[in-house]
Amino acid sequence: MLVNPSDLVAQAKATIRECSVVDVHDCIGADTIFIDIREAAEYQRGHIPGAVHLPRGLLEFELHSLVDRCRKDMNVPPEEQPIVLYCGTGGRSAFAAVTAEALGYKNVKSMSGGIVAWAEARHPIDFPE
Repeated sequence: MLVNPSDLVAQAKATIRECSVVDVHDCIGADTIFIDIREAAEYQRGHIPGAVHLPRGLLEFELHSLVDRCRKDMNVPPEEQPIVLYCGTGGRSAFAAVTAEALGYKNVKSMSGGIVAWAEARHPIDFPE
């Protein structure tokens, strides 16, 4: 039997923690690592200020090194590092959160609504040069 993609997203969201754009906006500048998991062309159209780009297709292979490079508080073990993942509307970041947890990260959230909800809330967006 084929599974509907929206059902698959709902299954992923049932197992992860999500946060709102307000939660994300409130922790910019803290020790949280914001990871934009969209494709390069999507990232070029604008991203959350301070977010690092790691396309979903490379997540499993590059997340450990990205966390090592981006951690600000070395007293926090890598697996406890606060991480927020986001995409366009929240589906891919839900899958990415499942993957990050499978890789051993314990403090991972997916931003509900993605960059679309962020923009609708009129939060700042950075554009690469």
